[in-house]
Amino acid sequence: MNATPDTPVTRLLTDAVLTVDMNQAAVEVKAAMNRRGVRFAAVSQGGRITAVLDRLSLNRRLAGSGIRLRVSDVVHPGMACLRSTATAAAAARLMRVTGSAAVPVVDENHHLIGLVTADALPGVPSAADRRPDGSGHTVRRSRK
Repeated sequence: MNATPDTPVTRLLTDAVLTVDMNQAAVEVKAAMNRRGVRFAAVSQGGRITAVLDRLSLNRRLAGSGIRLRVSDVVHPGMACLRSTATAAAAARLMRVTGSAAVPVVDENHHLIGLVTADALPGVPSAADRRPDGSGHTVRRSRK
């Protein structure tokens, strides 16, 4: 589907195959993500979805920081979620602000409905265009 800015996010959802707790050991989460072959995991805190964890970011942090990290050490602080009534434009804005390649979509009780990934949104840089430091700034590629 070609998303337009006013496309409802509910038409762009990807299933969240894995939900992890904010206090879980990061190495355990990495193993679970690898076993299931998923790139993103929804992050729960106190029974509410509060963030999304990207396997690429997790791998970078674990490579430099050892095995004692928790999910809370890796996820973007203050990561926001989208309501099911949000549009593709809102999802794209949130991804640009947070530097994340996916955002969780939740219902009115903050229960996960699914994820919207950058791949579903035109004009949002893909993970290949993001800086390895996770800063969210995009890298300009020269066109030949």
